[in-house]
Amino acid sequence: MNAKRFFTLIGIAALAFMPMALAQEAAHDHEGHDHSGHAHADPVKPIKWDKETLEKFSTLPIQDGGRVKPLSTYAGFKLLKLNGRRECRNLEGEKLTPMAWFLDTLLYPETANQYKVFLVQSSEVLEAIGVSHEGKKKRDRYSYEELLPGRAKLFELAQSYSGIDAKDRTGIQTQIVNLASNIFEYESVSHYADFARHELSISEGSPLRAVLPEPTFSAVLEKATTLRVLAMAMDRGMDSVLSGMTPEKAAEMKALFPGVDSIDEATRKKNLDELQAMLNQLDAMARNASELALFPPAKDAEDQTHWYAAGEVAEVVFGGDGTHGVEELKLVSSFEQLVRDRAEPEKLKAQLASFHDAVTAIATTRGEYAKIPIEVTFYRADFFYNSLILFIIAFAIIAVTWLVPYNRLMSKLYPLVLFPPTALLITGIVFRCIIRGRPPVSTLYETILFITAVAVVVTIFIEYINRQKIALSVGAILGMIGMFLAFRYEAKEGVDTMPSLVAVLDTNFWLATHVTTVTMGYSAGLLAAAIAHIYIIGRFFGIKKENKDFYKGVTRMVYGVLCFGLIFATIGTVLGGIWANESWGRFWGWDPKENGALLIVLCQLAILHARMGGYIRDLGINISAVFGAIVVGFSWWGVNLLGVGLHSYGFTSGILQALTAFYAVECLVILLGFGIWLREQWAPKAASPDATTQLSRGKKQKKTLPAKASK
Repeated sequence: MNAKRFFTLIGIAALAFMPMALAQEAAHDHEGHDHSGHAHADPVKPIKWDKETLEKFSTLPIQDGGRVKPLSTYAGFKLLKLNGRRECRNLEGEKLTPMAWFLDTLLYPETANQYKVFLVQSSEVLEAIGVSHEGKKKRDRYSYEELLPGRAKLFELAQSYSGIDAKDRTGIQTQIVNLASNIFEYESVSHYADFARHELSISEGSPLRAVLPEPTFSAVLEKATTLRVLAMAMDRGMDSVLSGMTPEKAAEMKALFPGVDSIDEATRKKNLDELQAMLNQLDAMARNASELALFPPAKDAEDQTHWYAAGEVAEVVFGGDGTHGVEELKLVSSFEQLVRDRAEPEKLKAQLASFHDAVTAIATTRGEYAKIPIEVTFYRADFFYNSLILFIIAFAIIAVTWLVPYNRLMSKLYPLVLFPPTALLITGIVFRCIIRGRPPVSTLYETILFITAVAVVVTIFIEYINRQKIALSVGAILGMIGMFLAFRYEAKEGVDTMPSLVAVLDTNFWLATHVTTVTMGYSAGLLAAAIAHIYIIGRFFGIKKENKDFYKGVTRMVYGVLCFGLIFATIGTVLGGIWANESWGRFWGWDPKENGALLIVLCQLAILHARMGGYIRDLGINISAVFGAIVVGFSWWGVNLLGVGLHSYGFTSGILQALTAFYAVECLVILLGFGIWLREQWAPKAASPDATTQLSRGKKQKKTLPAKASK
């Protein structure tokens, strides 16, 4: 049996027992064992993370989701997915940042397992998996240890529900699948460093002791070639192994394994069994260490685009000829030492500095590190959250100016209130463009930010022209809604909002032209509808009913924004067809997304032509603009729910309810508009004072006209 076949069989055996291992894992953990069956060392108490250490870890690069990002970004989205927010508390009740939580989970899982980081949306989920929720709220947070008794049942149910289409699952079934996914992802982090925390088991007097005085993970990998020779020597005899070696190498092997040929059959079998058992332990450690791709590839790596997790380094080392994975193994060994020093803060900091310098040096050489500090700064500055707070403050100030219109301070302050939140929003968008090297509309999440920014900027421009405070009020409201939706989307998805793009989107030119312009058309359609809400709601409830100029001004704004939107929607749709012809070989294919873009153009054209033809007037324009928002909502989000067509890469789950609620609100506003129309139709025909005055003036003019004509 050759060495490659030997190690392949070991790997197959390990995979064969994987389902059994997963089924028993909860019991193993509860008894204080790792995945390899070894007892844990005494739990190490987490250290208090200082600013310098957190900064070093935060700026470590990691490859995740197809791109290299800071470890702090990975930690932030991981905690957000599990917890629904980017913070949690330790056992002392102190708030932990995502980075601090992540390090506790990675290095001190015995303690982190007690942190309440798993958000369970309904207690019915816990009842289904047999976990007690006594004394808890219906929607509450639980620790890993609290959920552990129901782990086996949870995974059993999740496996059965995962075969059901996501659209057909009940709410509880979806929550069970999501919780199982969260538990699995948490375990992928908490068990990642098991290979560094535990040594492999080798009995005293074993031939393996001569090769591995300290049987650590990295030591086994460093001796992979030697272990391969030992396996073949015990299987086929030392002479057959040494026949192809140089005299010097053969002498070295004989010195390492004296008397291998003279051992009896029983001892030989025992040694082979022990070697296989040790390699099974190594395989279990490697499988656990598959989540964090912290190790960049060396120059001689076959795949230069792929970073390695520790388990993948083991696969490269054992699967190669001894020349591959050497540089990556040095990094694994450095990380392993870092984990072993976790109980001593000063040693840990020194080892972290060494590991950080080694990884960043390679990443810098590869051109993958320059944007890491920028991304850390971006998330630390929290531009979008601060923008939301300032939009709320701006709305409050504008509301006060409506209540006290003649206050000098407020009159001077209100025109400026949208500048700070808008500046923060635009700054955040620019940061994302720099980090990604892309235009600001490459994902659905980014379109929320961009549409919000465009809408608010347009309202500032409108306010500069008419000075009625209407546009600024709408801008503040749209700013709040847009930023809130962005936060809700990010929290619901719980994944990095700067992912690698699908192949069809991997072109900056078309993202900057087609997607940007068509998204500006979306923004204009929604802004026109938002302003139209003021007209319809105001007239329905009789607000400023004596001020005809107020409503005329609102209608002019709606009309102008619709014209603006039509220009960009039309250009964007045409550019999209040109892009489709380049990418798919046809200009138009009646794809749902294409149809949605065309619907926006046709809707806005119909409104403007109906106005020019006299078929609709002020009320009709505003009602039509609100209907246009429904069309925009369908084109922007609704077509993604279909999950079909060449544009289905934008699909997101859980949006149906929100979109249905949006449609319902807009339909209600449209009904209010028709209510105004019916009220005017059924109202008494007696002329109002203004109308009587105008009528009498008209009669006087008619009487004097003939006299003037005769002159």
